Amino acid sequence: MLGSSTVFQLLKIFAPLVLLLWSLGYFISYDSTYAEVVRKFKDEKGLFVSDFLEHEIDGEFDGSGIADLCASKQWTPGLILSCDPAPGGVGQVKNAHLNCIRFAMEMGAELVMPQIIKRHEKDITVIVPPSGGGPVRGQPIDFFFDSDHLHQALAQYCPQMKVYKSMDDLYDVPSVFQKHPIGLEQMHVHLTNGSIIDDMSHLPQQIKDWINKESPPEKRKYPIRYNLPVTNFAFPTAFDKPAFARNYGRILRIRQDARRLAASALYNMQKKFGLNLDPRNGIKTESFVGVHLRTEKDADQLFPDYETQAAYLLDYIASSKARVAFMATGATEEHVKAFSARARDFNVTVVLKRDILEGEDLALLDKFGWDQRALIDYEIMLRAGLMAGPSESSFAWNLALRRKNAYGASSEGRLSSHTNAHVQWQDKFSTIFGGSERGLVYSATIWP
Repeated sequence: MLGSSTVFQLLKIFAPLVLLLWSLGYFISYDSTYAEVVRKFKDEKGLFVSDFLEHEIDGEFDGSGIADLCASKQWTPGLILSCDPAPGGVGQVKNAHLNCIRFAMEMGAELVMPQIIKRHEKDITVIVPPSGGGPVRGQPIDFFFDSDHLHQALAQYCPQMKVYKSMDDLYDVPSVFQKHPIGLEQMHVHLTNGSIIDDMSHLPQQIKDWINKESPPEKRKYPIRYNLPVTNFAFPTAFDKPAFARNYGRILRIRQDARRLAASALYNMQKKFGLNLDPRNGIKTESFVGVHLRTEKDADQLFPDYETQAAYLLDYIASSKARVAFMATGATEEHVKAFSARARDFNVTVVLKRDILEGEDLALLDKFGWDQRALIDYEIMLRAGLMAGPSESSFAWNLALRRKNAYGASSEGRLSSHTNAHVQWQDKFSTIFGGSERGLVYSATIWP
């Protein structure tokens, strides 16, 4: 038997250890409670912004589908793809860049990061400003997107692809100064609706045949650069596996300062109207409606006129339980005022980002270009309880499809609507009005 002194010595050794293990278990079990207590002592707005930045609507980024696709391709060192800089708004540019990167994956090529054309500062109808006779120079990708996130995602999930930030990285490689053309039309790829690749299974061989024609293997010297013209809506997203299609578009995350402004705007909207917009808890359909009215002078003739768009957007808002509507960039000042006045007849208040930003945030907004301001709209509209826009808008389609990925969809497709307008696409949280053929292309080719 153990003597009392031995038992006492053992208790001196093990009692603190048991107490330590119990304490650790306690704090692990109640970690969330502890975190909530600590949160109460932090700045409310700063906490909201931090939660917003840390919680994308679709959860943690999953790059496994990208990794699987890259691992399945045959890669050729020294075979380089560049793409013409893409003009337009965030919806068009985002998909053009994703097409460029996806083409490089299919090609098994190194990639020169694509750039963005900044439209004329004084005349927004001039989407591609004159270049003075030289090549059109673009802005770096962080003009719209978080370049660090993009490079990290590609390095982690597609390490086979060597990436150059720009042609400046290849200043000492004379052989790449000449660009060899490559494109869907040149390769005689059959396109549905004039845009969508009809048979993706043939594309790798078509790429290989074209390269061999332009640069016979027996004469080819590496490095060699091929250049793809702007290709906005070509790859059918249904071809790739769901894990790839759901996450691929997220490699192009909106730049951080724009996301911060969106978070500030949402916080201010929450305080002003008594809404529950906690970035950690998804969305509530009765919170606010996001609307995209597209009548600015740069909108092409395929968009419906103001009266048509306003009628179905107002009907949509009036049919909801929300009493606040957020309007994204894209309408003339005259139409914004007219729409806001008519919405008041339905007891609905329309706000723009300028109405809910203040101080330093508003000063930063004024430094953004016209297209850059839409980045803030995009992030705000993702968090709207309900969202609606015209079928002619790639911006509206990108939002609707991204929201579907994040929040699920009770139904989709050509549905009868609670409104009097034609509905091209609809689920519980988002509706695309109209019936344009362009919408059919967008719905098939946009990576959200």
